[in-house]
Amino acid sequence: MCQIVKSSSWRFVKHFVPLCGVGLAMLVTGCSSDDGRVPVFPVKGKVSVAGEVPEGALIVFYPTTAGGETELRPSAKVKPDGSFSLTTYDADDGAPSGDYTATIQWNKIIKNGKDFKAGPDLIPKSYASRESSLWKIKVAEAPNELEPLTITK
Repeated sequence: MCQIVKSSSWRFVKHFVPLCGVGLAMLVTGCSSDDGRVPVFPVKGKVSVAGEVPEGALIVFYPTTAGGETELRPSAKVKPDGSFSLTTYDADDGAPSGDYTATIQWNKIIKNGKDFKAGPDLIPKSYASRESSLWKIKVAEAPNELEPLTITK
């Protein structure tokens, strides 16, 4: 037989459940993922210098419209096979869409006793500066597979 419950526990449930819903809604909106980051899109490519892989070289993408101190400069380290994947916030996440000038610096490593230090840049100086680099690249709002970047000495 069905019994109707009219007790203080029913009143508790009647008021507690709506409060849980309000609390959950506050928690979800308070933990949103909007952290002020600009959206980024994967950017991958390959680079060679006079037919050689510049393993360990640093590639930096500079926006063509300078943004001052807050300017994002996606970068990558060249892997042993000559490939690279840009990073802006997290490893290999990509770059914001837009137009860029890419630079590259590949220093010879010099051993000095037990220590190592960066020696001279093995790439023509024009590629190390955003003002003189010939690499102009457009990053689309989609995954980007770049044409190979090449330097002939």
